[in-house]
Amino acid sequence: MTARLITVLWLLVVWVALWEDVSAANVASGVVVGLLLTTFFPVRKASAVSTFRPLKAVQLLAYFLWKLLEANVVVAWEVITPSNANVNEAIVAVPLTGASDVVVATVANMISLTPGTLTLEIERHPTVLYVHVLHLRTIERVRVDVLNLELRVLRALDTETAIALAERRLADVEDALRTEAS
Repeated sequence: MTARLITVLWLLVVWVALWEDVSAANVASGVVVGLLLTTFFPVRKASAVSTFRPLKAVQLLAYFLWKLLEANVVVAWEVITPSNANVNEAIVAVPLTGASDVVVATVANMISLTPGTLTLEIERHPTVLYVHVLHLRTIERVRVDVLNLELRVLRALDTETAIALAERRLADVEDALRTEAS
């Protein structure tokens, strides 16, 4: 009930801001709209983060910033030298461990924020990310990169069980990558 009340109040604030006028009619209609929206589209409680490890979160941030810088350099080089010789686009399905919504959303958003990659779709049960990549080397290399990111997010935000499962999955994909390379 409290979550719904907070949501209705927030929707009321947005409604009044959109109308740019605090009047009785705008407030009343905003409450009605907020109640209708929360009735027909109930707010689902997101699964909470199991664990928060500050040191691992800082390491995740540093890793993400490095990948962001690296991707920006590659994409900037493509803009400066537009030959399309290095562009090898693909959409790659990457099965994740099926972690919490928070972990999946964090991984998907970090991928989309990095230039040259974009999360196109997320399937749940089983959890699969569909990632568009601008510079495909191999499908397994993309999977290793995404699973490595997922593992880092899990180390910062999830349980030891989820981390162990992600480590096994990453090891399996890395083995497939080594086999493919040889």
